Formats: sequence, C-alpha cells, structure tokens
Amino acid sequence: MTHRYRIRDRVSLAFGFHDRDAAGTYEVTALLPTRADGEPQYRIRGSDDRERVIAETQISEPGKIQSASRQRSPDNPITKELDRIRDQQK
Repeated sequence: MTHRYRIRDRVSLAFGFHDRDAAGTYEVTALLPTRADGEPQYRIRGSDDRERVIAETQISEPGKIQSASRQRSPDNPITKELDRIRDQQK
C-alpha cells in the first residue's frame, strides 16, 4: 500500500481517535514504513510541537469527516478477546 499523504501535508485526526485532547491540525513530518498488515504510517507534528506516530486510517484531510465505518483489521487482539468472551456468554 502506498502513502496517501506526503511530507508537509496538513492532516487532522480521524473520527473515533481516542485522545480528544489531541484534536487539531497536524503536519506530516515523515513517511514511515508500513505496518505488518500493510497500512502506511506517518510521523506528524501538532501546533504544540508534540509529535506522534500514526496509521493512515487514523488521519484525514483537515475539514473532512471520516466515516466511522472505516475498515478494521481482522487481527486486532482486543476485538478477538471481546468476541471470545461474547461467544462464551451465549
């Protein structure tokens, strides 16, 4: 999978990102290698100079609301454990 964003592009955190204090616009400072599942990663910097490494599904173009129904990884260990617990309760 190729990187959608480039260095110096402005991005926002996507819908559903868990850290609400991190809202705002960020600048892409580096393109990082893809994750094991093939998803591109980026280093981004906020206006407060705080940097973070983030996956492509966690960011969007500023002003665009990303759908809450984004594709989920089938290998999420937390989801697998919750599914296992749910299935035991049936």
